[in-house]
Amino acid sequence: MYRPNHFQPSTDEQWIQLIKDNPLATVISNGAKNLEISLTPVSINNDRSSLEGHFAKKNDILSLFAKHKRATFLFQGPNGYISPSLFISSPHLPTWNYSMVEIQADVTLINDKMEVMVLLNKLTKKFDRNFSHFERSQHYLDLIDAAAKEVVGFRAEIIDMKAKFKLSQNKQQSDINVLITALRQSEDADRDTLADLIERQLYN
Repeated sequence: MYRPNHFQPSTDEQWIQLIKDNPLATVISNGAKNLEISLTPVSINNDRSSLEGHFAKKNDILSLFAKHKRATFLFQGPNGYISPSLFISSPHLPTWNYSMVEIQADVTLINDKMEVMVLLNKLTKKFDRNFSHFERSQHYLDLIDAAAKEVVGFRAEIIDMKAKFKLSQNKQQSDINVLITALRQSEDADRDTLADLIERQLYN
């Protein structure tokens, strides 16, 4: 990943938070003839040493992990087009602001049904604020039991991490302040989220 110094996060907390806020990972594994790409929601553990998630048993990416445990996990945060008209100084070129984390990790598959059920419960509880309302219902228990038979869990030990936060850090602070205000005035909620990230990057 091309990462000029001014586009690198200043603290580890920034890339950790990006993963927590945007847990849907693009997982890339290298096969003999081509790359295999899949999407799955992922949780990072408390000591930041591994990722957890699951794949459907019929997912082709699973066969690759038997030969190549190393995989790439990509997490993308808020992004959006930035017009030169949003700055008060000039000249500026049009650009695109974005944030992403790239993790290299060694994947270990979890096939034991009980371990998979524990993992699925853990992931559901993490992502669903209303989980406590149905976690003990018989319908949920029946569904999670059936689901555990159709998926394979995984833990991925983090080997390397790179992050890039391209958020106009190379602009004057006065221009960045105006940019944040302009993004917040948009009716697009994604641009408001992008403004939040730019603001955290500027003042952290």
